[in-house]
Parts: sequence; C-alpha cells; structure tokens
Amino acid sequence: MENPSKTLKLYRDFLESIPLDKFREKYKEIKWVEQDLPKEILPLASIFKNYWDKHNFLSFDDWFNEFWEELHSNKESLNALKKFKKYYFNKDDNGWFRLGFKARMYRTWVSVLTQLDFCYVFVYLSAKQNKNLKLECNAELDRRGIDARVDDVDFQVAKISQRKEARPGAGRRKRKIAIPYAVFNIDELKRLSKSPRVREQNRKKYKRALEAFFKYFEILSNGFVVFSEYYVSEIIKNIHDIQALKERVNRISLELAGEY
Repeated sequence: MENPSKTLKLYRDFLESIPLDKFREKYKEIKWVEQDLPKEILPLASIFKNYWDKHNFLSFDDWFNEFWEELHSNKESLNALKKFKKYYFNKDDNGWFRLGFKARMYRTWVSVLTQLDFCYVFVYLSAKQNKNLKLECNAELDRRGIDARVDDVDFQVAKISQRKEARPGAGRRKRKIAIPYAVFNIDELKRLSKSPRVREQNRKKYKRALEAFFKYFEILSNGFVVFSEYYVSEIIKNIHDIQALKERVNRISLELAGEY
C-alpha cells in the first residue's frame, strides 16, 4: 500500500457515507435467501478485489450491480445460480429472488467492510511506527475463517454483545486470535448505567463497558463502528509474543464486558 494514511482516510470517508439506517430498515425483514451458497456465487472475491486490492470503494448498489453482472456473464457462476434458484425457489423471475439475494449480500458486504477496517488501520499504524509487518487478507483466507494474517498469526474479527456468552475465545488454533468487535446498544447502556432501578453493581459494570467501548472504538457520523488506533496499536505491540497477545485481547474482551 503506497500511502496507508491517505488510503485509510479514503476508506473511512467511504464507510461514513453508507446510509446504514436506510439499508437496515430496507433489508431487516428480507431474509428468505439464507441457505448455504455454492462457491461459484459467493461474493468474497468481488468484495476483496474492489475494497482491498483496488481500493475501489463502490457504493453498495454499484457494487451489487457489478457483482450481479459478473455472476451472469460467467458460465459456471450462472449455472450455479440457476441450479440454486431451481432447488430452493419455485417462483417466477419477478425480482423476488434478486431482492432476497441482494439483502443477503448486504449483510455479507457490511461484515467484510468491518474486518477490512481493522486491516486498513493495522497497515497504517505499522507504517507509521516503522514496523515491518506484512498483513494478508483475501477471499481464500476468509473462507477458512481467517480475516487477516500477519506472519503466522491469524486474526478473526468476532462480534460480541453485552451477553456474557457472546464473548469470543482465543480460537482453537494456537496462533489464531479472535479480535472482539463490540455490537452494543450505546443508548441503552447509557440508560442502564444511570438508572436508579438497576443495582449499583450493575450500573458500574455498564459504565465500565461504555468507557471501554469508547477506548477501543469510534463511531462515525452514520453510526458505523470502527477500530480506534489505540486498539490496533495494542495488537501490534504484542504481535511477536503470542501469549502476551492472547492475554491482551482477553483483557480487552473483559473490559468490554464491564468486568474491569
């Protein structure tokens, strides 16, 4: 990446331009294409090609239209798409399937954009700190559950909520690290941290969770949650000591749970 600082700025500007509320409302009830997709019609290669390899930050609609055309212009992809539709959906071609497929693609698209934010910040801070760290991320790694690889350390960005059971572990592989990405209702946490109806012990816990959230993340004007430089710097600082890295990530997870 020739200019990591400029590229990160362009990427963040793009993330901030996404009308999240509009898409959330539009697609929240459209969940009829949830089956496992054949590899020929998976969107990962297209997403990584545009948003990582080429830094071509298309709007969702522009990206989806391009991807839809790619599926229909490739013989193998088109055959796989037709078989998938015939097997699961016995409906006429009135746009019903396309809408469900588009909603499914939106959820995948946003998820990958989130993990790419971690990657862009990592590359930017590595250059800023003069660290010789090579980060890899691509469709093949993603299919194997690896969102980023640095040397022989694999990372997976794992969504967590305030529910205790949702906290990520370190991963089964000894050198695989789950990076906690908080999906919190901030307004609700603020309310609970001040509510006289909530036990004082729990109010303190919610307050600590909020403090941790704003230490490790930032919220763009449209509500997109991105990684703070401090968070990623902590990963870089411990990258060559896997045990220290696991301990640091576990501490971050506990802080986000309000336990520290």
